[in-house]
Amino acid sequence: MTRISLDIPAGQPKPERDAVLAELKRLLRMPPAPVPEKELDLLYRAAREDTGGSQAARNFLFWLAGQPDPTGFIGDGGLELRRLDHCLKNAALEVLAWWAGPTKSDRPLYDILAKLQTRFAPRSSS
Repeated sequence: MTRISLDIPAGQPKPERDAVLAELKRLLRMPPAPVPEKELDLLYRAAREDTGGSQAARNFLFWLAGQPDPTGFIGDGGLELRRLDHCLKNAALEVLAWWAGPTKSDRPLYDILAKLQTRFAPRSSS
C-alpha cells in the first residue's frame, strides 16, 4: 500500500480538514472512467476525411497524445475545437474528460492514432 503525505495548512478547523481528507479518499477510490467508445469512434471517422473539421478532429486526437499530425498540419491547440461541429465538439470534450483522469488503458486512443498514421502515411512513388 502506498502512503501519501498531505500538508494541510495549520489552523484549519477540524471539520474542514476532515472534509478535505474524505474527498481525497473518495477520489482515490474512484475507478477509472469507462472509455468513451462512441465518441472516440465518431472522432476517428471524422479524422479519416479531408475537411476542415476532419483536420481539427485529427489534430485533437494527436494533440492528446503529444504526437504530430501525420499530415504535417500544425494546429493552434484548443482553438482547433472551435472548428468542430456540435457533435464532434461534444465528443472531443468527452474524450478529453476521459483522458484527463486515470484510465484503465491508453490503448483505445493509441489504436486510433495507429490507424490514422497508416491512413495518412506518405505514399512512396515507385
